[in-house]
Amino acid sequence: MTMLVRGCRAALALFVGALVAPRALEAQDAFSSLSSAHFDVRYQRGVPQEDARRVLEYLQTEYKSLAADLGVEPSARTEVRIYESVGKFLEETPLKRPWRMAFYQRGVLHLQPLAVVNQRKVFERAVAYELAIAFLESSMQKGCPRWLAESFASYYSGETTGMTPPLGARLTAFSDLNQDIQEYPNPPQRDDVHYILSSTMTYFVQKYGEKRAFRLFREFDGASSVERVFKKVFEDEYPSIEKGWAKYIASRTASFK
Repeated sequence: MTMLVRGCRAALALFVGALVAPRALEAQDAFSSLSSAHFDVRYQRGVPQEDARRVLEYLQTEYKSLAADLGVEPSARTEVRIYESVGKFLEETPLKRPWRMAFYQRGVLHLQPLAVVNQRKVFERAVAYELAIAFLESSMQKGCPRWLAESFASYYSGETTGMTPPLGARLTAFSDLNQDIQEYPNPPQRDDVHYILSSTMTYFVQKYGEKRAFRLFREFDGASSVERVFKKVFEDEYPSIEKGWAKYIASRTASFK
């Protein structure tokens, strides 16, 4: 290779580097971060550090509470991203509407600007709900159905407090809950779904006790069926549990038909 060719390539490398390096630095500087034993909180430039610190402190408190209640913990650290705008939050999540103040997916808890969350007065409920889903992610990977995980999350977060009971909730099987979760991704129907989900966990707690209800999530091992787990924990046949639940849900809602 001649000196002229080497010189040209070196100049080209410097030129390309000058173009790429600022973009890399810009991407790295887009977020600042705070960390704790279980969380890495990353927040955009427009987010006040005190907001990020508040989120981190609340997450640490809730982590201890959930770990004690469930007896399970996330297998890895959870990344938390706080965005400076609602638009950026929507860009980074699969949501099409901003009705959810937070959203957990694949190890990352996304959070809208705290000014927006605080305006809705749902900070604690929104974060608690998504953190509960993060805790139960490993259980879902081992066979825990989505409806059961979301039932606990809704119950634990207290998000349905003050909600009006839905009309026309005619459910006969737990699988109906999974169908409703998929069919109604947005309010107002989604609020009704969450009310039923929260009521489902309330039923388990009232009927079988909190310890046994929460123990369900520890029993999923990737091999046992949902029916087997329920029978082991509740010492009752799955169809019988389902029948009692359906009657309970019917008693808490009103039919419009």
